[in-house]
Amino acid sequence: MKTIKKLQLAAAITAGLTLVGCGSSSDSGAASQSGLANHATASVVALAAIADESCFSADTCSASGYEFPEGAIFVAADAADGADITTELITAATDVATDAVIVLPKGSFVVNSTINFEGTDGLVLTGHGIDATKIDFSSLTSGDGFFFNGGTDTTMRDFAIHEVPKNALKVDGANGVRYNYIATIWAATLAEGNADRLNGIYGIYPVSSQNVLVENSYAKGSRDAGVYVGQSNNIVVRNNIIENNVAGIEIENSKNADVYNNEAFANSTGLLIFDLVINGGQASGDNIRMFSNISYENNAPNIGGGTVGDLPPGLGMLILNSSNTETYNNTFTDNDTSGYVLTGQFLLDPEFDDEDYSGVIAEGWTPLVKNNQIHDNTFVNNSSSPTTEGDFALVFYAYQNGANATGVPQTSPAILYSGLGELMSNWIVHESGISYLQSLGLPWGAYTEVEKNCAYSNIDGNTIEGLDLNIGAVFSVNPADIADPSAGPSENLEINLASDETAILSCANIPTRLASTTVTFDGVVYGCEGDDSELAACAL
Repeated sequence: MKTIKKLQLAAAITAGLTLVGCGSSSDSGAASQSGLANHATASVVALAAIADESCFSADTCSASGYEFPEGAIFVAADAADGADITTELITAATDVATDAVIVLPKGSFVVNSTINFEGTDGLVLTGHGIDATKIDFSSLTSGDGFFFNGGTDTTMRDFAIHEVPKNALKVDGANGVRYNYIATIWAATLAEGNADRLNGIYGIYPVSSQNVLVENSYAKGSRDAGVYVGQSNNIVVRNNIIENNVAGIEIENSKNADVYNNEAFANSTGLLIFDLVINGGQASGDNIRMFSNISYENNAPNIGGGTVGDLPPGLGMLILNSSNTETYNNTFTDNDTSGYVLTGQFLLDPEFDDEDYSGVIAEGWTPLVKNNQIHDNTFVNNSSSPTTEGDFALVFYAYQNGANATGVPQTSPAILYSGLGELMSNWIVHESGISYLQSLGLPWGAYTEVEKNCAYSNIDGNTIEGLDLNIGAVFSVNPADIADPSAGPSENLEINLASDETAILSCANIPTRLASTTVTFDGVVYGCEGDDSELAACAL
């Protein structure tokens, strides 16, 4: 059993710091109101706009303009508002024909059972609009709302799902998944819902799938992720509004994803890319781009469980254990703790035991982060009031109170890098060239130039006087900075202005840009090299 026992985070950091009263003063997590159309944000209300009033009123098309075809199956079309339509929905979901169109009724309706679809091919499940068809699962005591197992080219569109005990709209093992004008809503804010577990887990939730398209949708109130795409490949997530979830949009253990033109606010963390420890699943992700999103006021309390529940609230974006990502042209504003955090598993698990992780390491998972590019993003008034909740949160507070490499108070980093995995990869502990990690039997040596993480050309948009755009690293990546090699690495809390030519996360050369991703759904190509080929954001 080989463990990294010397890395006890925050022992030195917290020495002498007075922590009482230093939490976030933001109240944005409690300010958001329930319901879709009640929110004042114009872009949210626009999702419910009626494209063609005449056909919408005639019940021949949805609010977004989707025309119901001849032969469509209308479920409980004459049901009174507030009726229980569980039996009718279960019937409609049984033995679904190829290319069927199932239309949910206009109004608000109760469903008290999970609605399961098995292996559908070309199905369109549609309502009359994201704000016109409401399916209420509040009488369901446990389980998911809608669950799709397998299938090809399945579309879910134009309806809202409310108050599901577990996951609102889950798809598992499909090839071709499209969420379009979907809302998943828990009315309780995270602060309100914590005590009685009023909030469900995942809102929009495709896993282990191919060709996933999530667009024009809205997710609110999840105690984990509003939009969670896990262990999937070929993904486009665009034009969505995500508020008041623990995690806003999360791409987990997935390959080839473009996430763009989304708005994430009042979550605990707005945007996330994770490679979690998953035995027997897709061990790691690759080639993830997040661009042209806005992530702001993500200061809601973190009531989540598992890894996401350990994170400090107040983050605009987080990358954990993921490599080969590109984050650019985003705007991060008023995230109290930090705009952007890049870290590997070692910072969350300072007593990393290689035996605990041996299975996933053999499958390709790594606790390191490599070739993550952070460029041309605008950072506005982040890090103004860091929280002390969650793992490594005291790091941010320490920067502001002088327990950092400069010895004097600094603006907490808007971009923070853990640095620990890179340091232990670069630290040569044997004349044969073996790194510290290799000496423990782990397979990782020094970072090559193309493996380095880079932050460049980011924009200081701060409007608060005295608030700097700082970039920090908890650990120096240079082994020469280890004060006592016999004692092992210790937290340096390095910090530079992002404009400094010697800044942390600097690279000798601008790295190669990542490739764009497309989704092929029912023969149509979606994304920057498909239907969005003329979009300005795709040309950046």
